[in-house]
Amino acid sequence: MDKNNFEAFTNLPALKKNAIQVCGQEFIDSLTKKGIYVKDRQFWVEVNKKLNIPDDAYESKQTREQTEREQVLLENKAKKQAENERLLANKKEVRSENRKEWKITVFELNESDIFGKNFIAECTKEPDLQEKTSFCNTKGDAYSQACDLVDHFEIQQESLRIFMEHYAVMKDLYLMIIYLSSGDQHNQYLNNIRRNSKENFTGVSCWNGFDFKIIDALEAEGLLELSSTKKNLTMNKKGMKAAINILQKINLDGVDRLLEQRKYHEEYINYKSQLDIMEEQEEEEE
Repeated sequence: MDKNNFEAFTNLPALKKNAIQVCGQEFIDSLTKKGIYVKDRQFWVEVNKKLNIPDDAYESKQTREQTEREQVLLENKAKKQAENERLLANKKEVRSENRKEWKITVFELNESDIFGKNFIAECTKEPDLQEKTSFCNTKGDAYSQACDLVDHFEIQQESLRIFMEHYAVMKDLYLMIIYLSSGDQHNQYLNNIRRNSKENFTGVSCWNGFDFKIIDALEAEGLLELSSTKKNLTMNKKGMKAAINILQKINLDGVDRLLEQRKYHEEYINYKSQLDIMEEQEEEEE
């Protein structure tokens, strides 16, 4: 990092000749007399100290360059958007068709873009859906690209509809199965708290071998928490409460006995630890 700081500050490679150039031969010779050579980390520590190079020079340069790159991207994006708006300002409708409850309108531009393309298509569907193609070479290309956009959108919507129907049934089943097949989970890193108490109880945990789409949806609802590897999942207090409510309503042999064995969970779920209170305060502030 010391070499990186030197290079970032001086814009010179971390070589002895460059250290001599900016620090002087006499200073470098003084380091050599002390047994501090260019291969040593201490050499660059002393050089940086001599030049008053800050310890975060390299990180600051990286941050600055990243900011500059992002600024250039934003400026280029703004220029492109402005140019597209200029080209679209005087477009002329040349074709209009209906497809799957969508209206596809093809326009010809008065002026081509930098690639010589002067056709574009817009797809609209009530009440407020709108898609737009990129610039195209021909009227046919624009219409074909618009059809692809419409078809792709409708396929996605159909997949979403099928999944939601599936999820509506599987949600309750997953909550029940996960809850009944899990063991108690406690936060073992909280200090000065009795082991496995309601104060450090976080939920119930089990091996994650379920449909990831269902698990992701349950996690999105705040009912489950996945480990970083996604191999383990934890049903939190909110999910446990939902699972217990479902189990209490169904007529299934043995459920009452299983719930009775976990009767203490009700106290655990309703108890608010200091961590719970802090999280609630953070949510309210957001």
